[in-house]
Amino acid sequence: MSEEAIQEAGSQEAVAAPNFLESIPEELRSEPSLRNFQDAGSLAKSYVHAQRMIGRENVTIPGKSATPDEWRQVYQKLGAPDAADAYQIEGMDDTVAGQFRQQAFDAGLSQQQATAVSDFYKGQQTSQNEAMKKAGEDAIYDSEQELRQEYGKAFEQKVQGAQNAAKQLLGGVEIFETLQLADGRMLGDHPDIIRMFSTLAGQIGEDQLIGETSEMVMTPAEASRQIADLTKTNGPYFDKRHPEHQHYVDEVYRLREYSG
Repeated sequence: MSEEAIQEAGSQEAVAAPNFLESIPEELRSEPSLRNFQDAGSLAKSYVHAQRMIGRENVTIPGKSATPDEWRQVYQKLGAPDAADAYQIEGMDDTVAGQFRQQAFDAGLSQQQATAVSDFYKGQQTSQNEAMKKAGEDAIYDSEQELRQEYGKAFEQKVQGAQNAAKQLLGGVEIFETLQLADGRMLGDHPDIIRMFSTLAGQIGEDQLIGETSEMVMTPAEASRQIADLTKTNGPYFDKRHPEHQHYVDEVYRLREYSG
């Protein structure tokens, strides 16, 4: 078939297939909603979709001047409950849960949305609590090591003396065990607090403190000061002919057990 014959056949075919709009009644051809359809198939699909949508509840978004009640109707159509206490929230403190329910209700959240937000909040809270617990444990360990280094063998006695002083001066040590610091430690775990009450215990005197031992254990610093005093130049420690030489040597040897 020649090229001219092919073109002629195509022209005849185009003439045989009229425009889609020309195939519908004349009074509908100017309808704007029909201009997007190129054939009967696409029109049929649109019709079927429209039929399926009939009976479904449509949600109209209120305008800028809508009242809270108008928005509340929209929220309820989208799944929000009728009252704040209708939300099912678990794993929260009662007070916090009540506040959360009210906020969720004011925001128009559905139960599904409220659950998603509360789960996220609880996850964040759990992570923060675990991090604070870990930080507190680390701070307590560091504080104890600091005091053990400072007090040496007198550590247990110094801590007990501080608690006894607090009990006498404050009427109990509950404040040590109930007041939590920002870093997660309890008040009684802070080395400065132990030092302060330990100093007060020394000022009060062991005889006045219930539970205080009669023989005080020296700290490394106290032992070092005594060693320095016993080993002064020209003292008995360095004079083997001095009658107290061996006593000084033995005492320095004993004190070195406390000096770290």
